[in-house]
Amino acid sequence: MPCWIALHTSITIEPDAGRMDEADAQRAVASMALGFTPRVALLDEAVLMDVTGSLRLFGGLVRLMAQLEQRLLGFFQSNQCLAHVQRAQGATSLIALGRLRMKAGQGAAPRQRVAELPMHTLSAARPHLGVLERTGCRNWDDLLRLPRDGVARRFGAQLLEALDRARGTVADEYPWQVLPEHFEEKIELDALVTHAPALMAGAERLLARLQAWLLGRQSGLSALRLTWHLDKRRDVPPSGETEVRTAQPAQDLRHVARLLAEQLAQHKLPAPVHSLSLRSLVTEPLADAAAATASLLMTERKQGDSAIELIERLSARLGEAQVLAWQPRAEHRPEQMQRWVPAQHALKSIAGGPRPARARGQKGLKPGASPVIRSDALYPSWLLPEPIRLALSGNSPVYQGRLQRLAGPQRLEATGWLAPSEGAYRAHDERQVPPTMRDYYIYRSAQGSLLWIYSVRLALAAAPTRPALPQRHDWYLHGFFA
Repeated sequence: MPCWIALHTSITIEPDAGRMDEADAQRAVASMALGFTPRVALLDEAVLMDVTGSLRLFGGLVRLMAQLEQRLLGFFQSNQCLAHVQRAQGATSLIALGRLRMKAGQGAAPRQRVAELPMHTLSAARPHLGVLERTGCRNWDDLLRLPRDGVARRFGAQLLEALDRARGTVADEYPWQVLPEHFEEKIELDALVTHAPALMAGAERLLARLQAWLLGRQSGLSALRLTWHLDKRRDVPPSGETEVRTAQPAQDLRHVARLLAEQLAQHKLPAPVHSLSLRSLVTEPLADAAAATASLLMTERKQGDSAIELIERLSARLGEAQVLAWQPRAEHRPEQMQRWVPAQHALKSIAGGPRPARARGQKGLKPGASPVIRSDALYPSWLLPEPIRLALSGNSPVYQGRLQRLAGPQRLEATGWLAPSEGAYRAHDERQVPPTMRDYYIYRSAQGSLLWIYSVRLALAAAPTRPALPQRHDWYLHGFFA
């Protein structure tokens, strides 16, 4: 059996949050409705949805409406708007629309019989309400009793066509709403803007439209471009722009709005701005769009920003070069085991989450066998930029008092990263010096801190004209444990 839903949104905008008006709200509802059915149309003040083919997919009308209301509620909450959404359903689009208008006028549930719907609920009859009232036609049933030829001559064929469409004898055909592949919209600002942070008022309006587009396409946003168009009367470039990129695709754009505000705070406008345009650069289909949409509700959202959102905000505020993240490298030398890169570049791997751990080189393990995993317990939390040579007390190193050995030695090769005092021995021999082997230990200081200390022995061959050099055994402080 055919099933149509009619929606009307009356929006109350909170103070200082003018992100959308009634027209924007209607377009947003239509975009989100496309996430439930491809047959969505705008007719007068309502959004019409043909959900006949979607009921089985969503588990019936009740569940479909519950998900739709949840999505609409989350959208308006995320955009700081109070909205009241009225709905009605019927076997045809005009029956659903008529019941919706009757509910809006009476503030109560409409009558069950379609024939008793008043004439003002039919759009095609509104230009003739005065004449119809005088002829005694107060509801759809009264009009249907009149001769069809006389109604066509007196009121036109459009009224008869509307009646046939309402009764279901003529198919409901509308210019269906279609979402573009890429979001790109432009708005004119209410007044010229001379300071970049003030552009956020217009940008928030565009972000609200973008969010509705994302919900309709069941996608998440990873990158966008905001372009501002400058006054052409000035001798400056015609426009400026900024891009925002996130590590994780998002439908809730509040985090994107914060990043955009941070970037605009660092821009200076060379001329007044009269309009803004927003374009989506990277979007990704979400595997579970319903779950992502549910997270828009404040009751479902976790409190505070995630670590990834914090890194992105700090990078936007302080600059990418000021917020760094480390990445491991396949190196045995401690100084080369990791590298520091801008955190923005490393966020993709962070957002992907940890991969299942597997021991290196442990292929084809027998059932029940425990893999041998390399232990990094002897590597410290912080390395000094340059090792510090320590004094000796007998044969033991000293650092702010006597030290107690806890673990070691762990032998590592130190080619190419010798301390300055280690490299000084090269002056005694012009031939190539072999790699230096370091023995690392963990010591505890008198203050209780754990130190990473190594000893080095350089056995160098003597020059032909010089006597053999004695073997040296020096100690260096190289790092600290947390």
